[in-house]
Amino acid sequence: MATTLQKMKWDLHNYRSKRILAWGLKRGYISLYSNYLIEKLRTIYDGGIPASILLLSNGMTNGHCYDRAFLMAKAFLDNDDVDVHLLYALVDSIKLNPEYLDDNDPSYADHCVVELTFKNGTQFIIDTSRGLIYDKNLYWLMEHPKIRGTKNKEDIIKQVAVEEDYCREDIERDKYASTITLPIIEMTYGNQNEMYANLSINYLQREIECFKKAINYESLCQLPRTGSTWLILGTESTFSE
Repeated sequence: MATTLQKMKWDLHNYRSKRILAWGLKRGYISLYSNYLIEKLRTIYDGGIPASILLLSNGMTNGHCYDRAFLMAKAFLDNDDVDVHLLYALVDSIKLNPEYLDDNDPSYADHCVVELTFKNGTQFIIDTSRGLIYDKNLYWLMEHPKIRGTKNKEDIIKQVAVEEDYCREDIERDKYASTITLPIIEMTYGNQNEMYANLSINYLQREIECFKKAINYESLCQLPRTGSTWLILGTESTFSE
């Protein structure tokens, strides 16, 4: 149970964050993902689904910051004009939240974000849990991160290689999982926190329709199943219903 002081700190944090967010969006210090970035994310897959879908879905990102920040970082590994790091830090939006307070676990407020540094020295933070790109100084003002660890571009490249050795993405094989994953995402369109599915943006809907056409989704949905035998991931798997 949070104390009165803890609740006051959380309320103050929310007040400040909302004011900073509104100010940053209005002046261009905080932005949505650009179409250029989203197009790049279309070429990166996780579990048979493009990152351009996963990273636009709040339901598929919020609460999965380690995996999703790593997925986002992949989009910048072949760009020599930008240096990319993964930052692991304690942040106020988790540390001060009464829902997450845990005095027995010092890492309960841990979070992972992507840091981009361009050759001209400008720095940005991509917080995949929020789906936004921040000027680094502004993000620091909002979250007061306490860094506990980092991974540089070389570290990230090594991690990609390890994962590919363990289980290389196979789009043709993994596309069958889309008949399970996409309907789950589509059911969230009306949720208030699904920013990229907002009717005035519709980026998420656009990316899902684009992917469906690319994999001939309708034909996948028509694949036969008999009794407890399903076509899963391109092979027949039988299990008890």
